[in-house]
Amino acid sequence: MIDLKNIKKVLTFFAHPDDETLAAGATIKKLTDLGIEVHVAIPATGVKSRSNTQDTASLDSELIELRQDTEKALAILGIPSENIYLGDFPDNEMDKHSLLEVTHWLEEIINKIKPDLVLTHHRYCTNIDHQYCHNAVVIATRPGLNDHVTVLCGEVPSSTGYLKPVQWEPNFWVDISENDLESKIMAMEMFKGEARPDPHPRSREVLSALAKVRGSESGFYFAESFMISKTFL
Repeated sequence: MIDLKNIKKVLTFFAHPDDETLAAGATIKKLTDLGIEVHVAIPATGVKSRSNTQDTASLDSELIELRQDTEKALAILGIPSENIYLGDFPDNEMDKHSLLEVTHWLEEIINKIKPDLVLTHHRYCTNIDHQYCHNAVVIATRPGLNDHVTVLCGEVPSSTGYLKPVQWEPNFWVDISENDLESKIMAMEMFKGEARPDPHPRSREVLSALAKVRGSESGFYFAESFMISKTFL
């Protein structure tokens, strides 16, 4: 059993702006309400994959807007702007860089923050950037003397579970309140370029339904689910 109240510092490491909100937004809100320090690292902007349909000026403008949206969204979840770390790895092409480069970027943040818990992507998420982030976390959090970091993998609606056969089998659930869930959805709606109408997986209706399903699996009214990669708590 992982007791969230034993956690002092948390780092989320999800590939793109909105991934952490989709996977763990309600849990993040619950953590910050408990007074737990949460940091968010986002290695890829989520914009540059559109370079085949938009010119450079449009992409630059969209990138500025996305960073502003990210700060607004995470503020709803209780995260101050100084706890947000944005990288410049290419969207959907993080594999153009070596895994070592991504790992080194992450390790610098981990060494600065010294988190008890890292939340990241599931190993078999469809998106290559998600897989890269997972692998970087595995390397960056390898155990050392007096250095034990718990790792939980979250599900990103519209990505996790799409790679068949599905290997998403949650074994840890966080009991979230209706307020936590509403904060998650409000934060997601700050990402104007990513939120979608019902019945898209990133719509308000489907996010609410998923929280209800995860709750029904675990004996809660609403929940977010995770897979335990390793735990020392």
